[in-house]
Amino acid sequence: MYCVYDSEVLTLFTSSLYLAGLVSSLAAGRVTTKFGRRNTIMLGGAIFLVGGVLNGAAQSIAMLIFGRILLGLGVGFTNQATPLYLSEIAPPKWRGAFNTGFQFFLGIGVVAAGSINYRTAKYSWGWRVSLGLAVVPAAVMTVGAFLITDTPSSLVERGKIDEARKALRKVRGSHVDIEPEMEELMNWSQNVNSVEQEEPFMTVFERKYRPHLVMAIAIPLFQQLTGINIVAFYSPNLFQSVGLGHSAALLSSVVLGLVNLVSIIVSSFFVDEFGRRFLFITGGIVMLVCQIAVSGLLAVVTGVDGRNDISKGKAVMVLVLLCIYAAGFGWSWGPLTWLIPSEIFPLKIRTTGQSIAVGVQFITLFALSQTFLTMLCHFKFGAFLFYAVWIAVMTLFITFFLPETKGIPLESMYVIWGKHWFWRRSTTRFKMAGGAFAVDTPNNGFAGKITFSIIISCIVAASSGLLFGYDIGISGGVTTMVPFLQKFFPDILRKAASSEVNMYCVYDSQVLTLFTSSLYLAGLISSLAASRVTMTLGRRNTILLGGTIFFIGGSLNGGAENIAMLILGRILLGFGVGFTNQATPLYLSEIAPAKYRGAFNAGFQFFIAIGVVAAGCINYGTAKHTWGWRVSLGLAVVPAAVMTMGALLITDTPSSLVERGKIDQARRALHKARGSSTDVEPELEELIRWSKIAKSVDQEPFKTIFQRKYRPHLVMAFAIPFFQQMTGINIVAFYSPNLFQSVGLGHDAALLSAIILGAVNLASLLVSIGIVDRFGRRFLFITGGICMFLCQVAVSVVLAVSTGVHGTKDISKSNAVLVLVLLCFYSAGFGWSWGPLTWLIPSEIFPLKIRTTGQSIAIAVQFIVVFILSQTFLSMLCHFKFAAFLFYGGWIVVMTIFIIFFLPETKGIPLESMYTIWGKHWFWRRFVEEEEAAQQNLP
Repeated sequence: MYCVYDSEVLTLFTSSLYLAGLVSSLAAGRVTTKFGRRNTIMLGGAIFLVGGVLNGAAQSIAMLIFGRILLGLGVGFTNQATPLYLSEIAPPKWRGAFNTGFQFFLGIGVVAAGSINYRTAKYSWGWRVSLGLAVVPAAVMTVGAFLITDTPSSLVERGKIDEARKALRKVRGSHVDIEPEMEELMNWSQNVNSVEQEEPFMTVFERKYRPHLVMAIAIPLFQQLTGINIVAFYSPNLFQSVGLGHSAALLSSVVLGLVNLVSIIVSSFFVDEFGRRFLFITGGIVMLVCQIAVSGLLAVVTGVDGRNDISKGKAVMVLVLLCIYAAGFGWSWGPLTWLIPSEIFPLKIRTTGQSIAVGVQFITLFALSQTFLTMLCHFKFGAFLFYAVWIAVMTLFITFFLPETKGIPLESMYVIWGKHWFWRRSTTRFKMAGGAFAVDTPNNGFAGKITFSIIISCIVAASSGLLFGYDIGISGGVTTMVPFLQKFFPDILRKAASSEVNMYCVYDSQVLTLFTSSLYLAGLISSLAASRVTMTLGRRNTILLGGTIFFIGGSLNGGAENIAMLILGRILLGFGVGFTNQATPLYLSEIAPAKYRGAFNAGFQFFIAIGVVAAGCINYGTAKHTWGWRVSLGLAVVPAAVMTMGALLITDTPSSLVERGKIDQARRALHKARGSSTDVEPELEELIRWSKIAKSVDQEPFKTIFQRKYRPHLVMAFAIPFFQQMTGINIVAFYSPNLFQSVGLGHDAALLSAIILGAVNLASLLVSIGIVDRFGRRFLFITGGICMFLCQVAVSVVLAVSTGVHGTKDISKSNAVLVLVLLCFYSAGFGWSWGPLTWLIPSEIFPLKIRTTGQSIAIAVQFIVVFILSQTFLSMLCHFKFAAFLFYGGWIVVMTIFIIFFLPETKGIPLESMYTIWGKHWFWRRFVEEEEAAQQNLP
């Protein structure tokens, strides 16, 4: 099926355009400098029009190829000049949105071409119409170009000052004072001309332009290695090969184009609000997941050799995945590949840099279009994995090497390289129009330094996450052990032995779910009580109390002789977890420096993940023994003992000590945390001032928190933990052994799968720790949400196709492995987003006087939702079947939209200044009493 369209002559027909485009795009550097952006666009349009006429009237292969070459020459000129025109003429604030217009019209062209192909395919002369109609957009664009002015930058560059002034007045408005901008353009032009003129292609290779050159080569290269244009060229061939008819295949390409078009519109709205990097990375994650899913689906359905027939249902699944893939491309690598090279270069080499970028794009396109169908024939489904690997590489490249360019004027773009961790070594100080540029270092305020004491304190406190993690991981594994089920839940074994088994309903038992969920009901109660406990006894002592209670519960569970003893132990475990889960995030947020608060707070989720993995390994090792369940449950005492003893060695947070009136101890704690050489008095005075303000308002905290001005905080305290549980991650963790055993993996393999899921989650947490204080909380929330949503939908589809609507069909091991892979991606998405950030956000947004109360509410909401879900998940899985995963997918969409519109960024803001974010937010500012905040300096 993969080799039907493997023809070098056919690929030469398409790829000849890109070779010609390469030549003209390199020549366009001089053309745009000498004749201007507008005139280069007109030249490209005229050449393209001639090529379209030749192609429509072609009588031989030579005439066809010649027409394609002219089309390529025209496209090379327009692709080089148009992004420059858009970036130079648009206001800096909206440059991204205007520049995406180029990709938007590119998308319209793809959709229009697909629609024309669909309508003309039935006629013998249809191909002439399809090729000949290329003259229409060329004529429209060329005529339109006569009616517009060139960019002021281009006119100044060519010495046409009066025309530049007129153009600037025309685009900025007659009532706007354009002289400052005009002077800036002239200064830049004079600065460029004052430098001894060098060949621009030599200048661009100077060391100080190394970052620009790397981006001009890497960005367009990576765009083509997403594989999107290859899919667009050959989508009719591809869909016809995978089982759709000819007409349906052409229609599929139209659908792909429409999806891409819609996502470009999305990009135009978000690019100047969330920035270029955000769109690049979210799009990359979506495309990566889809490419892997397409590869896995084709491998399972058509076989390793691609010889098996593929049903129309599976072909439609390929189309759906590629539509999601096209959407990810449409809001990221599609428009941004034109934007970035057009905005990063200084004026004197801007046209040269753009020529290089477009040239790289064309040569990559040529090489790929020449080889794709052959690669598809030989690599088969592995071709999609090839592109997936490149997508992973390019996403990492963007993450670490592309600085944000949002909102920066073109004339000031040089500053971004001097501030970048890597590129600043390549950029040198050089004279600009206003003098030398230097990199400013932001003032971090108090506690910018990380000390050994802080590291140890945070590790010890965060290790309380081992308690929650160990319990999450151990419960699901124990409930698959036959000796445990024989002693406490024999009905499960009888149901599993039944001849009429629905794969989703094997573990549907309310008593079994009560075993796990009783902990969360107890945790709900203790987390609410923990508000007063942490306020009265302090954060550290509350952690100690929780560890001690958890230790007792673990001992009872390990020695349980009946169901009552088992449940009592679980309840004590719940009380312990409730106290530690409430106090630990507060401890971490209060003691960590503001600049690194996100990373230190993520340590709590990191230890939760370690607990999950450790529990999975223990379950795997003990499952074969009749006494294995006792070891698994009883070993809960180990993390409790380690954490409790460690907590004895650390000090409480300065905020907590000041709150309880222990000023001298708070001073010593600050000296220990910030370093003996640091002057801690300013920070201590700030803490004392805030404590006095909090105490001056004599009101019950649970009443205070419901005041109107704390409405934003309260909504987040409810919404964030609620949404975390509605991702379904803890349910998957509790029941992952049951789940994988149900979908076809053996008992040992099911336990091993749970370990794999935990390890993936752990690795993604390390990613979160590294970038949460660099990219911010919102970025991680949104990227994680997108990844989880796609995986939930994919799991649902795989289960529906493999086991049938009623879940009565057997599922193959290959499909079970596919479910595992998808849930690993899902677990990774959770691990860098909703996992650690659910602990972080509530612990950092509340003012001191209601901080413990707010954290208690957040933890209580979490426990009550976990309790309800753990009580109902297996019943829901039994009745909803594969749609249970769609249920969680729907919630992930809701929560991601909530984050986009309602959660302000908290990165790097000191706890004492956190109230400022609400007054600046478009929605929450209506609830914040700004006048009172100004008068009392109180949130």
